[in-house]
Amino acid sequence: MNGHTMSWRIAKASIIGTGHIGAKMPCQDSHYVMQIGDMLVAAVSDGLGSAAHSEVGSKIASYQAVTHIADYFDKRIPPTTRFQWWPWQVKPAPKTQPESETLETVFRAAFTTAREALIAQANADSKELRDYACTLLVAVVMPEEWVVMHIGDGAVVGILPDSSTRTLSSPDNGEFVNVTMPLTSDDFLTHLRFTRNSESLQGVAMISDGMQIMSINYKTGEAYDGFFRPLIQWIRSINDMATADNLTAQLLDTPRFRQKSDDDMTLVLALRDPITKSH
Repeated sequence: MNGHTMSWRIAKASIIGTGHIGAKMPCQDSHYVMQIGDMLVAAVSDGLGSAAHSEVGSKIASYQAVTHIADYFDKRIPPTTRFQWWPWQVKPAPKTQPESETLETVFRAAFTTAREALIAQANADSKELRDYACTLLVAVVMPEEWVVMHIGDGAVVGILPDSSTRTLSSPDNGEFVNVTMPLTSDDFLTHLRFTRNSESLQGVAMISDGMQIMSINYKTGEAYDGFFRPLIQWIRSINDMATADNLTAQLLDTPRFRQKSDDDMTLVLALRDPITKSH
């Protein structure tokens, strides 16, 4: 890598909505993030308010989807130095950016695996699958490419090299704002939305529907640049990234956010952080 590697500045939190506190309900939002080399794999899941155990569902779904995709990439990124002292045994390295249908298949399998884990949990608890209903959005950001799969509401916003923003996957609310399609629905496969682009992003922001009203234009699905730019500056200004998650939770708990939404809120904000090591 010529002594030039990329790390990530990652700030993430899911916080309970004031409406849920009042109703004595748990926080039903979850998120899960992994980094593999230069690659980011992240998920946000929002448990449906009407589902009895959706806070469990959202945790399982986000964890299972991310780990399934991470396992796939772990296998594909080859240990390049293994055969170097026997040149005739060198095998061509598998492509780390596989063909489109392969990646889509992997993502579909990740969502199916997450759903199967929800079925297993429902069976173990002697509950109905619908009790664990949740949305799920997963983003993978590679150095020269990004991939998103999404069911339900919430949004994935790309941060471009000039720090402007563009929605990569917008909320799917169907005909009504408060209705969405969960991972637990019987025809979930027909509602999965897959998007992929060969484009180098500076970062990504992922939100649950509790933050949509302030950050995404309801009619066009476009990200509000004025909402995200201050957040991008804010994550750049954090000195100790070990405190980033706590700072994110504190930020979401301020009147600026609370007065716009009484729902659970999740924000996953990740920005590439070039580190140059001198040799």
